[in-house]
Amino acid sequence: MFHTYSTLRLLAPAVVFFAFFFSPLPSLADDSIQNLLDRSEPESNAEELFSVLEDLRGQRIPINLASEEQLLGLPLLNAADAARIIDWRRQHGPIKLAAELEKVIGKKSAKRLSSFFSFELPAKQEEKKISQPIHGSLISRVYWESPPRAGIENGKYAGENRHLYNQLQASTPQYGFTVLQDSDVGEADFDDFISLGAYARQLGIVSQVVIGNYRLSFGQGLLFGQGRYFSKGTDAIDGVLLSSRPLRPYTSAAEYGFLQGAAVTLSPRDFEMTAFTSSNKVDASIKEGVVTSISTSGYHRMASERLKKDNLTERVSGLNLRYRYRSDELDAVVGATWADYRYGLPLDQLNGGRGGWLASIEASAVYQDVQLFGEAAFSDTPGAVSWLAGAQAELAKDVTGVVSMREYAVDYVSPFAGAFAERGDDASNEEGFYTGLSADVLDNLNLAASYDLFRFPELDPDRYALPSSGHEARLYATWKPIRSITLEGLYQHQEKEETKTQTGPDTYRDYVMPVPKTTNRVQLSLKARCSSSLILKSRVAFKSVESSFVSGLETEQGRLFYQQINWKRGLFTLKTRLAFFDTDSYDAALYAYEDDLPLVYTLSTYYGQGKAWFILLDYKPVKNFRLTAKYETTWHDDRDAYSSGNDLRDTSSPSSFELGAMLRF
Repeated sequence: MFHTYSTLRLLAPAVVFFAFFFSPLPSLADDSIQNLLDRSEPESNAEELFSVLEDLRGQRIPINLASEEQLLGLPLLNAADAARIIDWRRQHGPIKLAAELEKVIGKKSAKRLSSFFSFELPAKQEEKKISQPIHGSLISRVYWESPPRAGIENGKYAGENRHLYNQLQASTPQYGFTVLQDSDVGEADFDDFISLGAYARQLGIVSQVVIGNYRLSFGQGLLFGQGRYFSKGTDAIDGVLLSSRPLRPYTSAAEYGFLQGAAVTLSPRDFEMTAFTSSNKVDASIKEGVVTSISTSGYHRMASERLKKDNLTERVSGLNLRYRYRSDELDAVVGATWADYRYGLPLDQLNGGRGGWLASIEASAVYQDVQLFGEAAFSDTPGAVSWLAGAQAELAKDVTGVVSMREYAVDYVSPFAGAFAERGDDASNEEGFYTGLSADVLDNLNLAASYDLFRFPELDPDRYALPSSGHEARLYATWKPIRSITLEGLYQHQEKEETKTQTGPDTYRDYVMPVPKTTNRVQLSLKARCSSSLILKSRVAFKSVESSFVSGLETEQGRLFYQQINWKRGLFTLKTRLAFFDTDSYDAALYAYEDDLPLVYTLSTYYGQGKAWFILLDYKPVKNFRLTAKYETTWHDDRDAYSSGNDLRDTSSPSSFELGAMLRF
């Protein structure tokens, strides 16, 4: 296998030459979702978004029959747009075309989401619902690295130099199941992680029932927010509200962040009730009978990692109850959630406790073009209250604004939160005011801006328990001067503090102190469709980080440029990218979404100095089957080895090879 890698490196120029006989991969999302991926931050959770969208492509939402809950099963569709669709159907009848959907929810949202709807008339949709057969997919992937990690060569890792993944999904309009297997590089067991889940939907008053692994999202995610896909900063508007189905089967390979057991949502008339129970095993570090930390990496390669595997029981149970009020112009929801969670051992994070109770109240109201939203969450620590409230509105034609305020208590704890936040998403130790605006200034020009003013009551509860504040501003621009060219611009300015250990003026004492940091980032992207078979993508990015230490001001910079070519010929598709990067440190690192195998979300991190290259080839011999292969390598100019410890790879140019197959039925 490793001789094969060497051969591939020698053949790299020839492979690039042959790239000019191929074309772009069919993407899982249209250009507007692609833009969100290109802007995404490291905290984003887009892998499961891929899986949900792929499932919806095979079984689209019937827009003229779907209830509001079914419509909200489509990620990135907010409650205001769902209400507009239902109101349009009531006043004007069925929505017959994607072009007509633009009149209902706007051009931008319609372009992004119309491919996930079916537009048949209600009678035909009912016939289709009755006769629709089983559909699904089978996905298999295998991944190798060259050279292998030190832990593979010295025997510290129990497994081999391969990553295996297999997923089987099958569903009808009412029933479905998912089986997923994942084993990382260095893990000995093929079944290191197995995820199972089965569900049923729309059975009388039963909106949905899930047995196995699942995720919950209520209100704005302060108590349960496991369905948040993008972090703050991805977009000026999208991502502020949590728009996700309350109960969703789990389909990701991530080995933490889900519940395991059973949950059911009942919808008698205007009420909706979701009851859930879970008993899950999580990885933890335990010292003298106390949990010092919960591990979320999912790695079980060497003895110390295997000792942590599934050694802590997490039990959760609870209830969410919501009431919906509808009138001609007002659609309002009020609800409450209660949950109890317990661990098998005391946790340091809980000051020696084994768990506690959580509660929240939520509200959302849509009136004409305005949506109000909010949630307040409570934990059993006195004074541990976190809340968020805001409004989103269409201020004028093609102009949308959002504003929100948040106050998350220092002592608030919810292991299941997914809150809108500057630092982390656990809905604790943060206050803030956020506003965003997006406007289609012209038919071919969108401008957007956001501003976030935030404060941490304790900068670092463990090391520096004093308050700190900061702010961030972002500007976004998307311009299509002609139909075949799209230009994207992003500017970010941020000021905040980080805790660092510094040497004082006396030169021999170390002090824990806040370090003010100012970050400026500029990113410009170009996408040019040169012909029906050729697409070129370019990006240039610059980042500057200034840190005010006691010893003086330090400035670190990062630069990134890449050129990507997408080409097609016959049954083959190909994408290839060459990137050049130069950063002074990890703080100045730059990120970019990278095309990968189907349903794989990759956000590349560029730091240090060097070049990175990948080539991805897709072959679709028949309608519902595709083979995909990817080779990537990085040439580092500033190091002779990559990573450290057991992950050390004794080369300045590590590479990897990935092969996958997808069968739809």
